[in-house]
Amino acid sequence: MRDAVWHVGGLEGLPHAVDGPLVWRVRLDDPEAAAWARGAALRPEDLRDLAGRPQAAMRGVRRQLTRVLLARVAGCHPDAIAFVRGEAGEPLVQAPQGWFISIAGRWPHALIGVARQPLGVDIEPEDAPPPPPDALTQGEREALAGASDAILVSRWAAKEAHAKALGIASRLEGSDIHTWLDGGVLRARSTGGETIIRLRRQDGLVCALALPRRP
Repeated sequence: MRDAVWHVGGLEGLPHAVDGPLVWRVRLDDPEAAAWARGAALRPEDLRDLAGRPQAAMRGVRRQLTRVLLARVAGCHPDAIAFVRGEAGEPLVQAPQGWFISIAGRWPHALIGVARQPLGVDIEPEDAPPPPPDALTQGEREALAGASDAILVSRWAAKEAHAKALGIASRLEGSDIHTWLDGGVLRARSTGGETIIRLRRQDGLVCALALPRRP
């Protein structure tokens, strides 16, 4: 798993090229976020796609920021970027080819990941309610007995990121995904495959990045 580049805040510090995944955490209530988003227009197909979804305006800003980020690292104009939905409703990059995205949000925070390979991201407040016991596998319940709520929230974020990385988030329940520590490395497995998870805790938030394990 290549090292990920994690960036928090404005466009100024975002790299123009990366070898591995780039994950950007941005606050949508930052007055500058609207200005950054205006760097990429929503296309008619974006508006049609978002119209029937909850919090369409917020999702629109996230999509604009995703387009800005992808244009920066892919070296193309934002207008050249097109998104579509996969069979499970996951966002896919139609153009330019060879790029993948993942988007997560807990207002006012957004987490946007881009890479040259499939990836999944999730973001949760560390003080969020932990997942219910039935969202864990039997093995997880045994391994995490007595664990803090923050640890349980981290495992939930890992599960969400795992499902997104495999493109089947709408088809999996939490109990369908097993997470475990393997020599200090957090892994996740489901019927769809296995991922390696990276967690980053900062500013009261836990951010998860999942990349599918290659055979």
